[in-house]
Amino acid sequence: MKVVQTRTPGAAAVDFGAIPSHQSDAMCRTLIGCVGRLFENPAVTADYKRWQQERQQKGGNHAKN
Repeated sequence: MKVVQTRTPGAAAVDFGAIPSHQSDAMCRTLIGCVGRLFENPAVTADYKRWQQERQQKGGNHAKN
């Protein structure tokens, strides 16, 4: 398994229009499962909650969680 040292990746250019819908659907199902497992990590959850609080203070997204 590859270990990633940061949860803030750099920019990536992707031409989503070039991806056939059946492949896009399969990638999305995989991604949703990965994100769910990622948020099982307390450090990730804490980072997300900190980000939410910062965003709310700046008047951004008004998420309640």
